[in-house]
Amino acid sequence: MSMAGGRLFDMSLRQTPALLVAMAIAAGIVSAPSPACAVSSLAAETAADRAAVTRALERYESIRAQASAIDAQVADAVTTLDAAMAEEALCLARLQSRVVTMYRTGDTGLIVLLLGSSSIQDLAGRLDWLERIARQDARDLDVLKAARAQARESADSLLRLQEDQTRAIEAAAVEIERARRDLESSEAALREYEARLAAAAARAAAARAAAAQTTRAALPAPSPPDQEQAGTGEWQTAVASHYSRNFSGRGASGERIGPYSMMVAHKTIPFGTLVEFEYKGKRAVASVEDRGPFTPGRDFDLGPGVVRVLDFSGVHEVRYRIITR
Repeated sequence: MSMAGGRLFDMSLRQTPALLVAMAIAAGIVSAPSPACAVSSLAAETAADRAAVTRALERYESIRAQASAIDAQVADAVTTLDAAMAEEALCLARLQSRVVTMYRTGDTGLIVLLLGSSSIQDLAGRLDWLERIARQDARDLDVLKAARAQARESADSLLRLQEDQTRAIEAAAVEIERARRDLESSEAALREYEARLAAAAARAAAARAAAAQTTRAALPAPSPPDQEQAGTGEWQTAVASHYSRNFSGRGASGERIGPYSMMVAHKTIPFGTLVEFEYKGKRAVASVEDRGPFTPGRDFDLGPGVVRVLDFSGVHEVRYRIITR
């Protein structure tokens, strides 16, 4: 029980109802405002994730634009490959024709061709003809080799271009998908946190409306402004550890815990109790939703959202006060 609660028991029974109403109003004043630093942090993460999606989409469009240029290179490589294959086929056809002719005539056919010359001029002409055939065969062989080399080079170039193009597009698509998932996660966390703040504000408004219907004559004198802003509990010190920033699960209260949940664990404080923490000048309000820590010497386990708001890491002493139970 807090020190403020202890003072209540010391009051007379006649003053107790009025003080309880005052506590309800003070609790509403404390819980209604949203912790600005927490909302700002979540909004900043959402904006950063949205910017990451935009950058990924820009890179993807840039790669697609480069892919158009690569498509032109691919078309050139395909044209070159087709021409080389056609030239290779033509050379093979000519050489196969020569082989068939030589097979049918045999080596003696050439001798008969030369011996059949009717004159020296006829022999010279037939020798020149045979030499031209030999040169044509040699040229066809050279062209065939060049065509095959060109076809291989074009095919290798086409292979590399298509591999690079496919790899770049798929990598960009994966980056976009990852950035979109991160954005969806941060937007969901921000919506969840804003919904919880709105619900807390609604509960505070309902409490104030109910308190307004109570006889104001029974209320004690208003607390000083500083005390109204501070809540009903006295500042105390405790040793705190923390959950992982990406923890996901359910607390002992049944409340779902996510990476941005503003909750804490304590061994005895009732579930739903609002507690304000201060660490290195930063403050955060959290709800007790789990039990622990069970390591000796530690009093609180700070939830993932509280860790982010306080920029807390490790095991340290913190200040805290009970806002409302």
